[in-house]
Amino acid sequence: MTSVGLLVPLIAKPSQTKAITDFLHTGYTLVPSEPLTREWFAVRYEDSNPPTYAIFDTFAAEEGRQAHLTGQIAKALMDNASSLLDVSPEIAQLDVLVSLVRPSKGSGEGTTAGVTKGLRVLFTAKPDKVDAVRDFLKSAIPLVEAEPETTYWYAVEFPGTNTFGVVDFFPDDTGRGAHVAGKVAAALFGSADELLTGAPDLVKLDVIAAKV
Repeated sequence: MTSVGLLVPLIAKPSQTKAITDFLHTGYTLVPSEPLTREWFAVRYEDSNPPTYAIFDTFAAEEGRQAHLTGQIAKALMDNASSLLDVSPEIAQLDVLVSLVRPSKGSGEGTTAGVTKGLRVLFTAKPDKVDAVRDFLKSAIPLVEAEPETTYWYAVEFPGTNTFGVVDFFPDDTGRGAHVAGKVAAALFGSADELLTGAPDLVKLDVIAAKV
């Protein structure tokens, strides 16, 4: 079971977008050297200004997360941060409340684990609605399972912040569109006034590389 993870946004210098894409492809080749890293995704935020990328990865336990934070990928990122990034990366640690991982046939081929598009949705619960938001996310799995084009789906919580999120991935833009128009998204956005401090922040993602 996946229980913890990291979300690391990377704000690139405008002149370094190709270099950071190359760096993320190199990071993909290093993932096998970290056997406790369960799933690893490198993405680009669509239509972002300044250009923003991110790494999202998951682990079965804290031991794996700490091994990753002291491993080759993290070291390479810190060594290259000043030349590639506009600001130092902020490493957000998160708990994975529930996840759905169902690689499609042929997902082991190529370098993106069978997905090309994704979403990163962040939202903050009202102080008296934290438990309700957590329960809502945990109960959403049957709705996600009914979406055949939702390949990977993670509901996450950033401890101590009242902030939650959903990170999910799809084979193509059609699958992503079906999810946005589906029951999980409708339930979340429909409950925003009751449960959340504001509208969810949704960012579309292009998948650069992924290892599952």
